[in-house]
Amino acid sequence: MRIAIVSYDYPDAKRSVFPFVKQLVEEWARQGHECSVVAPNNFVKTRYLWNPSKEPSGKVKVLRPNFLSVSGRLKIGNLELTKLFHKRAVYKGLKNLSTKPDAIYCHFWESAMEAYPYAKENSIPLLVASGESEVKSMIPRIPEGFSDYVKGVICVSSKNKTESIELGLADESKCEVFPNAVNTKLFYPMDKVKIRQKMSIPLDCFIIAFVGWFNERKGIMRVAEALRKCEGESVYSFLIGSGDQEPEVENVLFKGRLMHEQIPEYLNAADAFVLPTLREGCCNAVIEAMSCGLPIISSNLPFNWDVLNESNSIMVNPIDVDEIVSAIITLRDDRKKRERLAAGSIRMASALTIDQRAATIIKFIEKNIE
Repeated sequence: MRIAIVSYDYPDAKRSVFPFVKQLVEEWARQGHECSVVAPNNFVKTRYLWNPSKEPSGKVKVLRPNFLSVSGRLKIGNLELTKLFHKRAVYKGLKNLSTKPDAIYCHFWESAMEAYPYAKENSIPLLVASGESEVKSMIPRIPEGFSDYVKGVICVSSKNKTESIELGLADESKCEVFPNAVNTKLFYPMDKVKIRQKMSIPLDCFIIAFVGWFNERKGIMRVAEALRKCEGESVYSFLIGSGDQEPEVENVLFKGRLMHEQIPEYLNAADAFVLPTLREGCCNAVIEAMSCGLPIISSNLPFNWDVLNESNSIMVNPIDVDEIVSAIITLRDDRKKRERLAAGSIRMASALTIDQRAATIIKFIEKNIE
């Protein structure tokens, strides 16, 4: 199958962005499908103009049509200029594909709305992956005829399926839930003793890991406050990410950004994963931590319910710091529970592999474009 993938961004040699898109696309290519990615390049932000001759060659063709991002909310009529330029870049990228695709697969509803004019003009089936943390906040006005034209919706959680239907974006018959998946060749249980020796970390340290943006939604400052309340309790941390908030706590063994392929070793050096996030589609970082065999402390909210339960996690109120502290101390002190939840994480993650997800999504696409 020839698939055109439209994504707001895509990883390159310098930026580990949207890795979940790349791992799905590369798995499709590995399974024999012809994949082309259209990911417009905001040259104001990246500070370079995309040159196709410098894009690494491989099984996946990547097109990064340049677009101009303007400051503020400058508009022509009711349309913001930046969004207009981005929409034109998507159209240009699709127009420059060397062969007509059998389907256009768009990551998130806004990308699908941008691809819709080209898809309709050229009678190409349009499919959407709904993985937004909050569907309503991520979409502009629904274009006329758009919902009828969409052939299928790949929802990363039951929450996203419900939101998409309630907003009138698609009929229930077109929607199916496919939780996010993990590349088990990258994220898998490793020898913790060897990893800690390599990192010069004592074997008796209890370490929690956080992976995500340093912002209010992901909850980095709530994690930091919980860690401060744990001071004197021999709790250490890896705080992996970056953003507009800066956590300041004692006993931090690592803080900052990592390339995606560097994260597995840090997860394997940790004892538990903590992410008190407020909104998600289906969190990739949680599934990756599960695949490394970590018990999870995360939010008792609908976006987690497809992948987390009492067999692999302690689910907490994400804004209640004392609940987060209690969960951390419980896992530190109760080794048997920690081991039971770790085993549950591995079992759940084993059903969420990227090769299985890629194949089942292809079957869904084929069925819906017949």
